[in-house]
Amino acid sequence: MDGLDNTQDQPMSIEQARQQTELRLRVTEARCRLLAENASDVIWTMSLDGRTTYVSPSVERQRGFTPQEAMQQPLEEILTPESQAITVDYFSRLAGLLQAELPLERARNELEYRCKDGSTIWCDVHVLPVYSADGIPVELLGMSRDITAVKRAQSEAKRSEERIRKTLQHLPVGIAAASLQPDQRILHRNTKFDQLFGWTPEEIPTHEDWFVRAYPNEDYRRAVLDEWNAAIAQAAEQQGQVTPHEYRVTSRDGRVKDIIIGGTVIDDRLICSFVDISEHKRIEAELDQARNAAEMANRALRKANAELQRLALTDRLTGIWNRAYFEEAVATEIARAARVKAPVSLLMLDIDHFKAINDTYGHLVGDRILIEVTRRLAHHLREVDVLARWGGEEFVILMPHCEANEARGAAERLRALVADRAFPAVGAVTVSIGAAEYQPHESDNAWIKRTDDALYAAKAGGRNRVCLSAWEAG
Repeated sequence: MDGLDNTQDQPMSIEQARQQTELRLRVTEARCRLLAENASDVIWTMSLDGRTTYVSPSVERQRGFTPQEAMQQPLEEILTPESQAITVDYFSRLAGLLQAELPLERARNELEYRCKDGSTIWCDVHVLPVYSADGIPVELLGMSRDITAVKRAQSEAKRSEERIRKTLQHLPVGIAAASLQPDQRILHRNTKFDQLFGWTPEEIPTHEDWFVRAYPNEDYRRAVLDEWNAAIAQAAEQQGQVTPHEYRVTSRDGRVKDIIIGGTVIDDRLICSFVDISEHKRIEAELDQARNAAEMANRALRKANAELQRLALTDRLTGIWNRAYFEEAVATEIARAARVKAPVSLLMLDIDHFKAINDTYGHLVGDRILIEVTRRLAHHLREVDVLARWGGEEFVILMPHCEANEARGAAERLRALVADRAFPAVGAVTVSIGAAEYQPHESDNAWIKRTDDALYAAKAGGRNRVCLSAWEAG
């Protein structure tokens, strides 16, 4: 074997081991920085006394500040007063733990950040301590995710729920909402309910307490419970209406009233309507009117529930599906594709230079551009395609039964639809599109990441173009 290199059989020197260790550390650090600089969330590090030591480039996309500007900002320029107070309290607790040499706690809060244009955004902020090899805390690592759209949707849903509550409060029929959980708590009762029966919330805190007081005769109560529970079980299976029934209900003053009780099951709640027909039982017209009132209440509740669901799953500005719905659709489509062995592709689209449009023409014009781009895309998609707003100026399109090359062709047509017709007040607007076909056993996050990488390749290649992911292109 003379003449062959035998160095690999020789033991590694200390210097060689040190050099390899340093190389591995540099590679690891480069990978971590690459991830941070290409993430949509803002990654940052902070010293234990509150000085910012690193902010990822995505802060400019999120808040308008460059990383250098963001690192130099004092706390009062970063957060609104309420969020400042939360942060100051966290560092106070942190200082106490450091002084006592106790383990540092992770933290998660929703904080309101200030943006360069004077607006604010809400972020879901995660913070965790970083320790040295010796187990000594050295800094804080944080991630800030923009949840402004979610907060707005929650606020709108809360306002809508409050409008519904006020409407129910003044309906001419009794309304009570009870939990279907084991505690059976009565969650809400309107003015008419109190007038009908007179029981205080302390006297009937639960569904069970109501039955004991409203039906004092044990045999009658048992018969009512059997009938009522069967009707609820049937309605719960279909998230539907409990057929109205007539019962003789005892009120707090001992009077027995003829009451028509109906209801609707929504998620884990039972919404009941109570119509008193005691004085008009033999008058058919009055009885019909009471039933109509009960039905009106049920329709209002169903409509309100549908509206709440719509608000939770659609984008308020464009009217198309939002990110939450799209992520569910992706998971469903991946399962279907795996089951039937059918191709499915994903497009991710970004409006080029959209920040410049907002800065030049204002956010109102920017909103009109988003709406018009949505209209053009939606008009030329197949019925099975799912179009959603991913966030900001980014859109995503899920394309079942579509291979990579077909997706690229469709993406080229969509790109031309946007670029070839001028937009009012702005003129030419272009989009960049990334495309990727789902690969067997690939996670949804990995698939979305490949598509996002293809989009960034399209933008890096000059914008107004379509790029396939590296997997398909290779």
